[in-house]
Amino acid sequence: MNAALTPDAAAGLVARHTSPAARAVPGHSLLSVLHAIQDELGYLPDGVVAPLARAMNVSRAEVHGVITYYHHFRALPPAGVTVQLCRAESCRAMGSESLAMHAEAHTGCHFDARRHGGDTQNRAQAHEADHAKAGCATTAIELESHVTGDDRQRQAVCEGHAGQVRRRARRCDARRVCGSALMAIRIHVPSDTTAIALGADELAQAIAEQATRRAIQIELIRNGSRGLSWLEPLVEVATSRGRIGYANTEPGDVDALFDVGFHTDEDAVQARAALHPKCVGVVDDIPYLRKQQRLTFARIGIVDPLSIDDYVAHGGLQGLRRALRMAPAAVCQSLIDSGLRGRGGAAFPAGIKWRTVLQAQADQKYVVCNADEGDSGTFSDRLSMECDPYGLIEGMIIAGVSTGATQGHLYVRSEYPLAITRLNAAIANARAAGWLGPDVLGSGRAFELFVSKGAGAYVCGEETALLESLEGKRGIVRAKPPLPALAGYKGKPTVINNVITLASVPIIFARGDAFYRDFGMGRSRGTLPFQLAGNVRHGGLVELAFGATLRELVFEFGGGTASGRPARAIQVGGPLGAYLPESQWDVPLDYEAYTAIGAVLGHGGIVVHDDTANLAGLARYAMHFCALESCGKCTPCRIGSTRGVEVIDRIREMDHDVPARERQVVLLRELCDTMLDGSLCAMGGMTPYPVLSALDHFPEDFGMTRAANSGAPHDPRYSAAA
Repeated sequence: MNAALTPDAAAGLVARHTSPAARAVPGHSLLSVLHAIQDELGYLPDGVVAPLARAMNVSRAEVHGVITYYHHFRALPPAGVTVQLCRAESCRAMGSESLAMHAEAHTGCHFDARRHGGDTQNRAQAHEADHAKAGCATTAIELESHVTGDDRQRQAVCEGHAGQVRRRARRCDARRVCGSALMAIRIHVPSDTTAIALGADELAQAIAEQATRRAIQIELIRNGSRGLSWLEPLVEVATSRGRIGYANTEPGDVDALFDVGFHTDEDAVQARAALHPKCVGVVDDIPYLRKQQRLTFARIGIVDPLSIDDYVAHGGLQGLRRALRMAPAAVCQSLIDSGLRGRGGAAFPAGIKWRTVLQAQADQKYVVCNADEGDSGTFSDRLSMECDPYGLIEGMIIAGVSTGATQGHLYVRSEYPLAITRLNAAIANARAAGWLGPDVLGSGRAFELFVSKGAGAYVCGEETALLESLEGKRGIVRAKPPLPALAGYKGKPTVINNVITLASVPIIFARGDAFYRDFGMGRSRGTLPFQLAGNVRHGGLVELAFGATLRELVFEFGGGTASGRPARAIQVGGPLGAYLPESQWDVPLDYEAYTAIGAVLGHGGIVVHDDTANLAGLARYAMHFCALESCGKCTPCRIGSTRGVEVIDRIREMDHDVPARERQVVLLRELCDTMLDGSLCAMGGMTPYPVLSALDHFPEDFGMTRAANSGAPHDPRYSAAA
């Protein structure tokens, strides 16, 4: 609907989404109403501001402020074709900036011009920059809300023919039997965002049609991804030897696969099928998988994500059943004894947070899952939600019943539509099975769970900004204290953990805290799902115990760079993480070990850059990203990041005036000191990490010699020691 709304139409639209029935749904807020209106119209016209302000009893300025704060919301009707290109670090490592320039040159559209009110004449096509689509093992382009990692489609976009490559994915049921169910062989086709972007839906349809045409009995199962992104779409056929995989399969391969009998569980036929060029043998025997220590991700790629029977058959619910037999205080103590720390980056002991909420006195308590996974190079949250949603749900229920919380909220970033859809379906199934409601599994304890959608603000990954957003406001960071455990969502005691923290809880109670604590080193216990992205041959998810090294991950698992050139710098921990040179690639991946070298593990994202990378340019991007995403509450972050971009630009432009450039480098270091010391949260407080590490380890990219480079800043929290 591109025509301007009449006042009556605007009032009617707002009334429908703010009715008593709509307000009765937990999580209803100004933000959720804005989402509903944009989902219906495609944008947020000016005409809805006044009636929405009246209906929500807030000022028009507040409504306008929320609309303009979040990147997801549009002030203008969308163009006929909207192309979104990820321009974060992992995609930059694979050439996204060249792709962006090529696209602009061939289409005449500039990135983000239409989103922010410019370029109003171009109704046919628009380009929008994004900063993490979580397809980080492939360069991500989104065409009209359909993510694609297909090289041919990306080329078509660059040549200005996006309208010719819009894909209408043909959905195939999660389980579909072609022919009789008796003796039907199982064929698994992944259904996560990355696999779908690479054609898995069309592939599943082709397999189903070919089986029907040949009158072959198969059971087609849409499983989750194994996390081996470079092999997607990975078709797996269940045989007596195990599940046989066929990598990078396309619809055009299906005829030949049936011809060689890939669907037949007979030794002689399978031996012939094994000669097919896309056959990778038994999937569980692939070294990339075999050498992992999968605890949290033990089920992904194996189960049907929405099948409760599959989940229970593979160990699901054991943790919750045990926790329900324990006293709440004992549950919290067991979690403390396991050594589980927050996997979102702060690494705070999860059990201590739970115990604080348990001991707090309040009439209502909450559990909030931070699923606003916005770091470049990370996609473990997405894989967990899309491929094993019941594991996360079980972890949240355990958190609720052990702390006295009766309501939970999953705050999921808007860039994850499939995860949102799948979580809502899984929650409905769990509720029908008696996991949720006033009597969880007959225990007499109550817990309910709801999904809320974010709106594209990176800073909402910070827990207090997330809580503000969940309440329908702009995602502005709160001052601490009070801590969310005492005054969180709606001012009540709140457990807030990220996806991987909560999804790790069931295995702890199913196998025991001592079992989990046996993995890891020092104070970093258990496992972490590392995500290999950027310029790496074998991108994907690798779950290992703490103590592994970057060299092991990038070269033994990742196979080195995708370009074949030498690796130069590896960024760990997302856009706020340090760039590490080769001299630091053997430091154990452990929270304390990384703190000692001025680095962070963050969410476990690992982005590889080869020797063509310019670290001064990447440092500039870090400051630019901070300026773009800052909530604006504190001056060091809001102004410091903008000044940081300006200073780095001056450094890069001073080709011959060496003394002037050295003075600018000193200024840049002083600016980073101010941001480290004075920022309210990690957004501004950690942005200096990539900048200072680039400056310390790669000074030549700033036109500096190592002798002239003044070394580490004064702030003791940052140390560039090798």
